[in-house]
Amino acid sequence: MRKLEKYFENKSIKYSKLLESGFIKEKGQYVLKKSILNNQFLIVIVISDNIQESKLIDFANNEEYIMVDIEESNGEFVGKVREEYNNELQKIIEKCTVPNVFKTKQAKDIIKYIKDKYNDELEFLWEKFDDNAIWRNKQNKKWYGLLAKISERKLEIDSDKIVEAINLRYQKENIEKIIDKIKVFPGYHMNKKSWITIKLDNSMETNTIFKLIDNSYNLATTNNKCGLESNELAQKVYNYLTTIPKGKVVTYKQVAEHIGNKGLARVVGNILHKNPDENKYPCYKVLNSKGELAEAFVFGGANIQKLKLEKDGIKVVENKVDLKEYQWKEE
Repeated sequence: MRKLEKYFENKSIKYSKLLESGFIKEKGQYVLKKSILNNQFLIVIVISDNIQESKLIDFANNEEYIMVDIEESNGEFVGKVREEYNNELQKIIEKCTVPNVFKTKQAKDIIKYIKDKYNDELEFLWEKFDDNAIWRNKQNKKWYGLLAKISERKLEIDSDKIVEAINLRYQKENIEKIIDKIKVFPGYHMNKKSWITIKLDNSMETNTIFKLIDNSYNLATTNNKCGLESNELAQKVYNYLTTIPKGKVVTYKQVAEHIGNKGLARVVGNILHKNPDENKYPCYKVLNSKGELAEAFVFGGANIQKLKLEKDGIKVVENKVDLKEYQWKEE
């Protein structure tokens, strides 16, 4: 029996992926049986929270083929079997796990926040630097965050302590104001004119980091030249909603153009999803470019959005509004 703990170092098991890969759940354990080398051998893998192990069965005698786990065992045939066995294990484990490099609570909270809000996963781009990963904007592939383990000395601190840190974009014209070399440092290994680094050691509140992430995401959006920080951008969107006449609707792109950049349509959607006051800021009046309602409308889904629009006298057919009739054209 081969212990597989080393295969799972700095990885988290995705149990749903195990099932998709052919594992069967038996008594709290996930078991996979797969034949290799023209049905000469059978790989048996057992995975649970406490157990990760495998064995190779020789069909010729229905016994475990232990030669693959004896380092002194040489020969062309043993080498071939061992290589195939190792390759299959590696493929299965890569498919059913995700990196789990970053351990601090702030790092985990940030990873979850970005996944929930932007549906972006960390990308580990460098095989030799598996403790560095990035997030990128789906619209244009620009990075808006980098998570890394670095020495404090890299931040000009007289210490070799390894810390987890996040790099974020920031407005060039204001970057000198935010850097204090206590909570916020010049961007490590990035352009220090437009990037900042924050240690994830609770020196800065997590909610404050979330706002800086949103700001960085906005800056990474295509042709983002509106020059606004995240909170200013959101308030400009909310204020615009109050100007839309009753019985009229606008599109995400239309709102983005109003705040200074039509490329910010996705950002507008994210801002509306965090609307602090549905009565003051009528976000139900914003639709996509086809006039379709939002299934994820923050205050109750598409059905509630439909009711609010119909109350304004707007006709909704199959969760869609005729923009030619109801779209507000500003003068």
